[in-house]
Amino acid sequence: MNRKAKQLILACLVPIIILIGMTITPLITLMTGDDLTLRTKPIDPTDLFRGDYVNLSYEAEEVPRELIEKEVLDEYNKGSYNFDVFVMLEEKNGIHSPTKVSLIKPSDGIYLKGKLNYIGLGFSENDEQEYAYIQYSLDKYFVTENTGLEWEEASSKGQILAKVKVRNGYALLTDIIME
Repeated sequence: MNRKAKQLILACLVPIIILIGMTITPLITLMTGDDLTLRTKPIDPTDLFRGDYVNLSYEAEEVPRELIEKEVLDEYNKGSYNFDVFVMLEEKNGIHSPTKVSLIKPSDGIYLKGKLNYIGLGFSENDEQEYAYIQYSLDKYFVTENTGLEWEEASSKGQILAKVKVRNGYALLTDIIME
């Protein structure tokens, strides 16, 4: 085989190897990840649909300040934004909720890896409590065509639960269900 043929084969294989590598983490998570359920929050139905997918917001994205470790607050107060955090979860009545936010990856238990966007007051009018707003990249789910109105109504009432698979903090949204 001459040099040009080897270069052509290599040029064709590199993108294929990259694409296969990108699917390994989601596939392993789907096959071996822990199942958990997250409660979604009502969001403005006028922004809910863009085509045939649902924009989701989760209660676990708004973590009360008292659950945030000092090291996370120190990092935030230094002016860091959108840095990685690990959110420990605990199951209560079939729903998983945050119990602690840390910079250090937990050695056991179920946790999500997310990005701390900012810390600020709650969005409701009388809410004086501070929250950490964390993004998990679980915000979109494709739905069956022509079911948008039904999902929009359920979302505006906060009646959607998200089924998620998690492995080593990597989360994969597998299904949404109406309560």
